[in-house]
Amino acid sequence: MEDVTRNVRTYDHFCLVARALERVGDRWSLLVIRDLLTGAKRFTDLMDRLGGITPKTLSQRLRELEDSGIVTADREPGRREVWYRLTPAGAGLGPVIDGLSWWGLQHAWRFPQAGESLHAEHLLRSAIQAIDLAAGDNRPARWHFRLDGSDYLAESDGHRWSLVAGSPAEPADVTITATTQAMTTFIFSGSDRDIEIAGESGPVRRFRQLISTMATVVVPPSQGRRTASPARGRPAKRAGSVRG
Repeated sequence: MEDVTRNVRTYDHFCLVARALERVGDRWSLLVIRDLLTGAKRFTDLMDRLGGITPKTLSQRLRELEDSGIVTADREPGRREVWYRLTPAGAGLGPVIDGLSWWGLQHAWRFPQAGESLHAEHLLRSAIQAIDLAAGDNRPARWHFRLDGSDYLAESDGHRWSLVAGSPAEPADVTITATTQAMTTFIFSGSDRDIEIAGESGPVRRFRQLISTMATVVVPPSQGRRTASPARGRPAKRAGSVRG
């Protein structure tokens, strides 16, 4: 059984990194924050995304993050559902999550493994961040993903890309309907079997080109392609571009 005891309360260091880790450095804490960056979620939504966590551990992490002013719980009398969302302090950790993700693309990347937990939101977040930091194309775009019955909007405002959970308020340039498995296959092999892509030819062609960035640009040498580097010789963008 997983040990939910919080072993480290303080490092006793006069150091801002140590102070921050005292609040968000426990196992699962940053992943809870990652999953709330795309919008408010219920306990069951978080359990669905955090494969391997126990309900007891998630309850404890949410309580600790709430006590630290990072997460707030929206509770209403007579309503069973509790919605968890980030406070402004929690949302301020977005660049930290983005920086870790970009470091992972550069130094810890590998293909999805058989039997590994893979949620649609995590797949899309990684793909969008690869586009944002390595593709060299930030022209405006709106992509509506319908994966496994859930909706996501990936959008570029001409400066940066973002990913949020939920249906778009306005029509998207491209609408993609698929399972997470079919989307994974499409990103990493280009096979569009069991995937529906709707939109005008120009935006669809651009989508097809960009969505494979993670597989065609950000791949370690051991897997046969060049390492992560900004496209077209551009200097690396500052991490912190993907927002939820």
